[in-house]
Amino acid sequence: MEAFSQRGYDISLITDSYSWGIPKTTSVPVYALPTLTYTNFPLRVVPNYLATMRILKRIAPDFVHLHVQFHYWPVIIQSGFPFILSPWGLEVLRPWEANFFWKSLRAPVAKSAAKKARMITVDAKFVKDAWVNIGISEDKIRVFPFGVDINLFNPNVEGQPVRERLQIGKNDVAVISTRPFYGKEYDVECLVRAMPLILKKHMNAKFIIKGVGPLENYLRNLIRKLNVSDHVRFVGLIPHHEVAQYLAAADVYVSTCFVDSTSVSLLEAMACGLPPVVTDIAGNREWIENGVNGFLFQPRNPTALAEKTIRLIEDKRLRKRFGERCIRLVQRRATWEKSVAEMEAIYKSLL
Repeated sequence: MEAFSQRGYDISLITDSYSWGIPKTTSVPVYALPTLTYTNFPLRVVPNYLATMRILKRIAPDFVHLHVQFHYWPVIIQSGFPFILSPWGLEVLRPWEANFFWKSLRAPVAKSAAKKARMITVDAKFVKDAWVNIGISEDKIRVFPFGVDINLFNPNVEGQPVRERLQIGKNDVAVISTRPFYGKEYDVECLVRAMPLILKKHMNAKFIIKGVGPLENYLRNLIRKLNVSDHVRFVGLIPHHEVAQYLAAADVYVSTCFVDSTSVSLLEAMACGLPPVVTDIAGNREWIENGVNGFLFQPRNPTALAEKTIRLIEDKRLRKRFGERCIRLVQRRATWEKSVAEMEAIYKSLL
């Protein structure tokens, strides 16, 4: 949004996720609706639809870019404005899992939205393949990642002040996770359960846990129960422009998410030169080749995660080699400038 606002586009944001998903300071107008949940959906969906319709009529946009929330597409269709659809990881992946709710309701809604959209943008090839497999024309789907601002995320960022503030010593090896504590699919618990296995071999390991969410108390209690609290640093929700400093303070990046497309968190860590240990899922395999620029491990397997992390803790040269390859890959395929240019070309095609 900020990028297109700076390029002269008149951008407005309508969201029902403002409380946790949107920076409180933004240069674009934000119209915040009550968040829809499984429990309040029957009561809130119609009022949110009506509010969205009123806002769209007031804004009168040339087109609408619908991210994630497929259930709003009937409002957009009724408004008469053309729209682009951008599904994210969970929204596009869950409909094809063997779950009654998703298959009976969300999958048909997602497919209907995709058929009505003028264009669909996805951030991973396997996500495009999923849409094609359910009958969406390949010609209307574009694949490119959200991109990373390499002026902000790069290997020259200084991380020592963060290490000192978190009391991480010179001889310590810091492992960082930057995924939230919202759904079980992020599975930060897997990393927590791997901690004792890692510390059994390397007591100099420290763990930087960035994120917030309803599972935080559960994770904190589990950490106390496993007696690893002295090695863990919870840092909460960090402003985006400061995240690179925390990545630079770490030596290894870990992602335990088992349902994802292209992870921006992973790309940011790669851009900073961190060697990654991430779940062996399709979205990660498009960026990480096991043993070449990082390690893949079986999802929901703390033992496998610990084994791969220990290998990087023990081999500084391997960490450096993986990190250098990750930097080159992001610079070649996933810079913010390239992603914005591709999206702008799509926008212009609709004007």
